Amino acid sequence: MRRVAVTAIAGWVLLSIAAIGAGDPTGVLWSGGVVAGVVAAVWCLRWPALRRVAAAAAGVYAAVLTGATLLAGWSDVTDDARVQIFTGNPNVLAAALVTAFAAWAALAPRRRWVWWGWPAVALAVLHTGSRTAGGALLAAGTVWLVVQAVRRRSRVAWAPVVAVAILAAAAFAWERGVVELTPNLLAAPSDFNDPAWRHDLAASVTVSDEGAPGPFPGTSAQRLVATALPNRTHLAHQSIGRSEDGVPYVASIYLRSDTPQRFVLTSHLASVTCDVGPEWSRCVTPVGFGDDHAQRQIHLRAPARGGSVDVEVFGAQYERGTEVTPFLDTRPAWVPQTMVNRFDLRRVTLLPENRLPPWRAGSEIFMDHCWFGVGLSAAPDTFLERTGRTMSRPVTYAPHLILQWLAVHGVVGAAGIAVLAIGVLSLLSATAWARLAPMLVALALLNTWDVTLMEPTVFAAALLATASLVHGGTPTAPRTRSGRRDHADDPST
Repeated sequence: MRRVAVTAIAGWVLLSIAAIGAGDPTGVLWSGGVVAGVVAAVWCLRWPALRRVAAAAAGVYAAVLTGATLLAGWSDVTDDARVQIFTGNPNVLAAALVTAFAAWAALAPRRRWVWWGWPAVALAVLHTGSRTAGGALLAAGTVWLVVQAVRRRSRVAWAPVVAVAILAAAAFAWERGVVELTPNLLAAPSDFNDPAWRHDLAASVTVSDEGAPGPFPGTSAQRLVATALPNRTHLAHQSIGRSEDGVPYVASIYLRSDTPQRFVLTSHLASVTCDVGPEWSRCVTPVGFGDDHAQRQIHLRAPARGGSVDVEVFGAQYERGTEVTPFLDTRPAWVPQTMVNRFDLRRVTLLPENRLPPWRAGSEIFMDHCWFGVGLSAAPDTFLERTGRTMSRPVTYAPHLILQWLAVHGVVGAAGIAVLAIGVLSLLSATAWARLAPMLVALALLNTWDVTLMEPTVFAAALLATASLVHGGTPTAPRTRSGRRDHADDPST
């Protein structure tokens, strides 16, 4: 405890110097509160009873977050309501899910309990839509399996490791072979039964999957029968997000009908009226240019107010550019068409373009205020001003933890944080490091593309796990298959 206290005081002094140098007295109080919390957690968890409570709290917290996320994800609620679970932000929620479960996995007294948790948490993270958290969870799970295999020398444990590696390779191949072959398409489902398609503005909409064969071999169409309200033309629409200023967009859809009729398609930026006949034809909107205000939208309308349509539809598509791209069905024969929606292209990129401007802004702020940073109070406005020069929707932080700390606290403050972290982590034993490795890997990935460590919903779980393992973790050793306690490599017993 003496080492923790000394390094905590040294870290707080450095952070305070940085805050005073930046003209931010509130930073002294904020850093003092965080440092005091770290010291209090390490001191309190010296007692085995409190470590048991911490392990139980981490498990309950992870279970509640997982259950609430799955319940919201499977229920019929709006997209906005789905993320209002403790955090109000899908990325923060996903980071809290991954960190809480990895913290509990480090403290759980029964290893077999953890096995069942990984798939449940993975499904919950999938519902949040956070790709960063998904990658962090996959990495943490792989590290956890490797640690189990090395510590227990169990050949059986290598089977999941191989499975994870195969799944990761398959996911990469899928992205490269199926998704990235049509990278221009924007994210929206082509299945008109999908909840993302809104039918509530029409008098009636019926979508049947028993349509005729689609316009291309191996594809099938849906039948859309819809009637607009007497004073409107709306039938169905899908919003895809705010349009980028000056960027051209086009929408398209394949149509067919036994009875000749007319059909209106709009990208919300431009519209076209198409004649539909017994042969498949592609209806394509003129080029529309985004204005940073109007929503990108593929919108199906009747030709007149209160009008009706009865058509077969296929391949609804919305994309950037001045003309539509050709349809490419690159799926393997064994993959059902329903799994390859042209709109549902969630691409994983190693360097997201929307991260570059705030990263650059963080670097510029650090170079201008390298010793003490700009301080906590001034940081949001400073980032807004810097990112506003290059982004249509500026942000208040740098989505990278190290850049954020350097911009806010400078070299002096970042050194204080490092001193505090080293003081605590240096007390961990080899076994404790092995237990914490999945959580530390997850936090490293989560905070490379975003800044979530200092969110209370994330920091509390990480602190509980680390402080517990400083003293050896939970006092209950795991049981072997024979039912005896295994004390060989657990210093907590």
